[in-house]
Amino acid sequence: MMKPIRTVCVVSDLHMFCRRSQWRDVIDMIHKAAAGVDLFVFNGDTFDFKWTMLRSVEETVEQALAFLRELATSCPHTRIHVNLGNHDHVQAFIHALDALTRETPNLTWHPYYLRVGNTMFLHGDVAQRKMRHHQLERYRAGGLHRRKQGQWKNRVYDALLEAGAHVTVSRLAFPRRRTARLLAAYLRDIGHGPHDGVEQVCFGHTHVRMSAYEYRGLTFHNGGAPFRGMDFHLIHVEV
Repeated sequence: MMKPIRTVCVVSDLHMFCRRSQWRDVIDMIHKAAAGVDLFVFNGDTFDFKWTMLRSVEETVEQALAFLRELATSCPHTRIHVNLGNHDHVQAFIHALDALTRETPNLTWHPYYLRVGNTMFLHGDVAQRKMRHHQLERYRAGGLHRRKQGQWKNRVYDALLEAGAHVTVSRLAFPRRRTARLLAAYLRDIGHGPHDGVEQVCFGHTHVRMSAYEYRGLTFHNGGAPFRGMDFHLIHVEV
């Protein structure tokens, strides 16, 4: 008997609560999409505890939980998965997610990646440089107890975004072939790839949209990020 086809919607790099992200403009789109699929995957950096505009990381955690709780409640027939990225892999959020998922049956979270059928979902910060899984763990551990950045650093970041530097830097830092190669190497390190049925990879982090890019038996998708000057869309796949 053939396995049923499941519809999946994926979104990465919303950076909710960061004042430079245009996340508010896409929330209605996310709610509508989540209600119409079998699985909805938040693929890392959904929330931004480093650059939050709220008063503290703790307040940001509370608002993040409220958002996830409301979405899961409004879409009871959709399985919602939360992958963590480098900006929301924070200990306070992890503890809170554990509690929330115990009381919310259609919500699950994953620290590094999720595989469903022929598809791998991961944030993609392993594309910064070649990383084995233990190196990714060590890299993420450095931000577990991060605090929000101060006003001076925010003003510097504002100026860079105003100048459009974020667009140029992202495109130069993450060329498609190199990005796909590094992601494929990481997948091999954790034992997943074309050899055991993986066909497509959904990732984020780079903020650079990638649609159906093929590399060594894998098809890569990245929905970009909702920042000014960046392309952004929801990824729809079947698994």
